[in-house]
Amino acid sequence: MFVGWIRRGSFRSDIDAFSQEVLIDKGVVMSAFDHGAFIFGAYDDGKLIAFVTLSEMSNIYLLNGFYYKPYVSSAIKERLLKILFNNLYDEERSILVLSYKAEMDMFTKVGFTPLHRFTRATYSGGNVAFNFSNATAKSIARENYIPTMQSLNKRAMGDDMVEYITKNIFKSSSLVLSTDYAYQHSYALDKSTIKISPWIGEDGAFDDAEKLIRGVIYHRGLKRIFTFIPKDVENIVDLYKSYKFELEGEYYLMYKNAKPTIDIEMIYGL
Repeated sequence: MFVGWIRRGSFRSDIDAFSQEVLIDKGVVMSAFDHGAFIFGAYDDGKLIAFVTLSEMSNIYLLNGFYYKPYVSSAIKERLLKILFNNLYDEERSILVLSYKAEMDMFTKVGFTPLHRFTRATYSGGNVAFNFSNATAKSIARENYIPTMQSLNKRAMGDDMVEYITKNIFKSSSLVLSTDYAYQHSYALDKSTIKISPWIGEDGAFDDAEKLIRGVIYHRGLKRIFTFIPKDVENIVDLYKSYKFELEGEYYLMYKNAKPTIDIEMIYGL
């Protein structure tokens, strides 16, 4: 058993083999690899069995990938996280992770604190009747969305995140819908699944939120759509429910080091 820095020379082939057994956001993982993220892995008999990725931004770090095969022990997972943080040498900037409830204890042991509850919202098709006119389509198809993204992210997440989003998350399947008060990014996770991440909007911009959720269903509704939403923000929960998204599971946005400035009512999807 080896736990440490990933084998860079074989990482692409290791990820190809790993993804045959575990569903991962392969595009985001490889973009993180290409753009210098911290990546550590656990190997058993030379085969990758677990790995973690951490991306650096101006004001925060985002632990945006923590994957492991089902038989990997808690001890190995904790060891992997500890090695990551032992090599970070930054005890001030906030580190954020969206954790399954079952993983909370493990993240708590390495210094994380829960901040907000989330749940998974999934659209699997259904009889959702709504009008989506050409005028509506044009109103959410602004090409100059970067300034909106910068401003909203800074207030919602404490970091503009533009470089991270455009270099690590954007891909050929990306669709960005935006208004003056919100933007929504979605992309294909695989041939049948769309992920909304991120979707950030002004608190109270309900008309814009309605347009954007209609837009993603209109453009992507033949596939399964999912995202993670704040469980305790009633108007966001009600919006998803009204468009037949099913809510399930409990997740936690957690932080390590400095407590981040998060405006949870601006986060419509992670």
